[in-house]
Amino acid sequence: MRKFGIILLSSILTLSMIAGCNQGQQAAENHTDSGKSEAGAKEAAKGKEEPVTLNLFAGQDLSDELWNLLLHEPLKKKYPYITVNIVKKGKGIQDLVAGGASFDLYTELQGYLGNLMQVGLVEDITPYAKANNIDLNRFDPLYINALKEYSEKGEVYGLPYYRQANALYYNKDIFDKFGVPYPKDGMTWEETIELAKKVTRQDGGIQYYGLDPEHATRLAFPLSLVILNGRTNKAEVNNDQWRRVFQVAQGMYSIPGNIPKKTTDLNGGGIVRFMKERNIAMLATINIIDRLKDATNEGLNWDMVQYPSYSGMPNVYGMVDFAVIGATKTSKHKDAAMKVIEVFTSDEVQLLASRQRPVPSPLINPEMQKQFAADIPYAQGKNIPAFFKSTPAPAPRFSDYYTTARDILNKYYDDFVLGKKDMNTALREAEEELNQKISELTKK
Repeated sequence: MRKFGIILLSSILTLSMIAGCNQGQQAAENHTDSGKSEAGAKEAAKGKEEPVTLNLFAGQDLSDELWNLLLHEPLKKKYPYITVNIVKKGKGIQDLVAGGASFDLYTELQGYLGNLMQVGLVEDITPYAKANNIDLNRFDPLYINALKEYSEKGEVYGLPYYRQANALYYNKDIFDKFGVPYPKDGMTWEETIELAKKVTRQDGGIQYYGLDPEHATRLAFPLSLVILNGRTNKAEVNNDQWRRVFQVAQGMYSIPGNIPKKTTDLNGGGIVRFMKERNIAMLATINIIDRLKDATNEGLNWDMVQYPSYSGMPNVYGMVDFAVIGATKTSKHKDAAMKVIEVFTSDEVQLLASRQRPVPSPLINPEMQKQFAADIPYAQGKNIPAFFKSTPAPAPRFSDYYTTARDILNKYYDDFVLGKKDMNTALREAEEELNQKISELTKK
């Protein structure tokens, strides 16, 4: 009997285990089915998202072709229910807002963020980025930290989507014509000016200009200089650092024949003259590769080297300089706006921009540099690595009145270059007018 009881008990336990396993398996299957149903429901819900159209203020505009390549097409693939309406900047954001326009997104240079701050459009996007799984650590801290300069609390008002890179472009035919060796990477301003003296001359009725620095503020950026203090709005130009900038300008413009015929070309005209007239031997400026296609096809024989550096500051060019995309404070579609930002700053889109636009990316992904300009036929064989041999100087906060201040300073810079004012007078009078003008604007 005892043996029979043991056998019976063993049978019962075995049946219980089998039943338990069956129940566990059934529960697992039910859970899997539930997960599939839930995932399916989410997918269905995604497909049933209400269509939404967002207005984007294009403070930094692109061609229709590039908007399609870098925004509309990638957005349609991932979030087909979101449409972005690009609004050209016209007379500026203040004018548009005053006319009743409303925006969900904006693109703008970080130096011009003050224009958006004046009309109350900026807002910290950090919590929205977190909610949408946008990892800020993908971006070079140089650019995120520069954005934080615009807030007392270290807020981030947008995300960088391209960064600037400077170079010294040169016309190989001019150097060949006069039998002068080409520029090389790592030159200082003094060395570049000495080289410019050898190719600034008149030949066959054509005046050749050895060196053009584009404009005054471009020369100032490697020293991290601003015209107005970004927090106090007080002028900061009558000082030794700005004198150093003016001295470099004096060095190149004291070369006989190097001052352009049109005084308006002292601030920005050099780029067009380098490309169209092809009479500038060296042009020190920002990335213009995306603008050189037609000039190359028309015969411009160009290459590039590192941007000249100030003595004692090797491998430093420009200033942290970049464009920002942000969601506006007034948008009623923050989640959709952040999805647009997510797509626009994704590795996929950033790599497209690096290869095809081409502009350097603010992402730390090394592929962005490796593949820069890879799809630009006329850039093949050029010294593209020159872009990445230097690093930008830190950028302080720009004043909300930067554009106004720049125009005032340029006027005194021109007077100095043309010999109408000496350096100390030009900088002193510029500072006086700047403070007076900003005082008037802040009282309105």
